[in-house]
Amino acid sequence: MRIVLATHSFAQIGGSETYLLTAAEHLQRLGHAVTIHAVETGPVAELAGARGIPVAASEDELPAACDVVLAQDAGMAYALAERFPGVPQALVAHSELHDVQLPPMVPGLTRVVIVLSERVAQRVAALDPAYPVVRLRQPIDTERLTGLGAPRDRPRRAVLLGNYHQDQRRRLLEEAWEPQGVEISVVGLRGASSLEPSAELAAADIVVGKGRAILDGMSCARPAYVYDDFGCDGWVTSATYPAMEADGFAGQALGILTGRERLARDLREYTPDMGLANRELVLLHHKARNHAHELVGVLRSLAPDARPASTADAELARNVRLRFAADRELTQLRSLYGDVVDRVNAADALLGQRRVRTGLALGRAADRLRRIVQR
Repeated sequence: MRIVLATHSFAQIGGSETYLLTAAEHLQRLGHAVTIHAVETGPVAELAGARGIPVAASEDELPAACDVVLAQDAGMAYALAERFPGVPQALVAHSELHDVQLPPMVPGLTRVVIVLSERVAQRVAALDPAYPVVRLRQPIDTERLTGLGAPRDRPRRAVLLGNYHQDQRRRLLEEAWEPQGVEISVVGLRGASSLEPSAELAAADIVVGKGRAILDGMSCARPAYVYDDFGCDGWVTSATYPAMEADGFAGQALGILTGRERLARDLREYTPDMGLANRELVLLHHKARNHAHELVGVLRSLAPDARPASTADAELARNVRLRFAADRELTQLRSLYGDVVDRVNAADALLGQRRVRTGLALGRAADRLRRIVQR
């Protein structure tokens, strides 16, 4: 199939941007002709290009025709209905908060709405006009986001991953956790920016956040704590996962109020084994390749007469793009490996210095003890 995936903003990293990038990459790996179209482009669009995914920053760069459109907001749905008249559309609704991310209110424009949580499904079900709703789960690239090392038996570092950590909420967490020896850093709009946070997650013992950020941490085999400006549901476990997943990991599934005492008490329940269980949950429910299979089924139902998109030239071009993307990723992995080796060597050197100092201190203590005994 020839598929155009459309979103208004494809500039900064966020949940809907990461979803579109993940879906596009896995659809392309299945041989579909994929183009991402966005009004606003930036680092995320550059990352997509580096992974071999065509990005059209203007309508002039769009293909002449397509079989189906997958939009992420009403504005792009309207624009592409004009650009590709008669082409069926699906829309992925990501939010119950932002009306622009809901489907158009013009009947017949969007054929089906895909939702990734029960929370959003309820919102879409209440719309007028009514839409057929398909419930899928958030796709996570478990091949890139994988466990590197294990979390410590006693946590020392927590990463607040995402764009929704206001200063007051962050300070509350710091006041509860830092006295227990946990250093907290922020990765997102209010901290260090990272398009591919696997290194930051590998260095953490705990990942704190909401939505896709939680699933990213779980995929990296890290204990995950649902907490941000909208609420706190605490640790993801096999028992709490169903309710949290249905809520979109938004922090409002369990109806528990947050306080400093509760945050401190929850930290004492930490065990590194939570990370292994989380990885298994993601592999079972959120593998991106499985999501792509389900997505293809939805899109084919809208365009049953679509012919295979591949020609000899198109397939050659796709494979060349993927080869360049693989070479780039291999270079990045080598660089990351070098950084990890440097950190390990530095840690070993520091440990060696501490051992020398400890040995000298023990020697001096033994000398003093001998002198005291000789007296």
